[in-house]
Amino acid sequence: HALLRSTERLTMPKIFIHFRNGDGEWAAEALRVVLEHRFGKDSVFLSHESIKIGERWPDALLENVAACDVFLALIGPEWLTIKGKDGRPKIFAEDDWVRREIATALAAGRTVTPILLGDAARLNPADDLPGDIRELTDLQGPRLDVRKFDDDYAGLEKKLMEVVPGLRPGTRSAGIKVAGETVVAGNIVDSKIIGADVPSGADNIEVIDRVMVRGNFERSEHKPLRMREPDQGKGDRG
Repeated sequence: HALLRSTERLTMPKIFIHFRNGDGEWAAEALRVVLEHRFGKDSVFLSHESIKIGERWPDALLENVAACDVFLALIGPEWLTIKGKDGRPKIFAEDDWVRREIATALAAGRTVTPILLGDAARLNPADDLPGDIRELTDLQGPRLDVRKFDDDYAGLEKKLMEVVPGLRPGTRSAGIKVAGETVVAGNIVDSKIIGADVPSGADNIEVIDRVMVRGNFERSEHKPLRMREPDQGKGDRG
């Protein structure tokens, strides 16, 4: 079982998205969709989307926290003030899962980055947090605003690729369907031939047209349309 668990850890998602119910749901879901599109579903963990039915969710949460490469702590305007049944902010309860996840990530030496949502204020370590997660206030993190989500996400993606080993966008679709097969042969005079050359290994491209050119050219040109993947790290969400 130890060997199996070790193997499972190697394949666990690289990015753990953490949020508090009632505070950062929109950002958690938006990040999940974009990150999965860019890096693949297996690279992202979001509790209600990633835990399988019948799986022990406490174990799944803590194991993925301890094994992730980067832990994104989403902090919205209500993150600190949402209260429990005792009237105190939930973050001060020892059984608060938001607190437990952050404490586990810090104790495991994961890269933890707080992400302030919208106009959320920065946390004050002296007043705002219990001791086991107070380090969170000293950690650098970006801001994510729904009003300029594309720009903020582009900056976050660049930073993630800097800190997560091997994290790179997957092969992208060129968004083009190539249809038919054309063979041009013999003497080619006063003609223009245009073909399409797609990247090797590109996904979601259906090639049902091919152009083959051979023979002698006279006052003619052959122009392949070459498609390449967008440059990495520029925040293209395709």
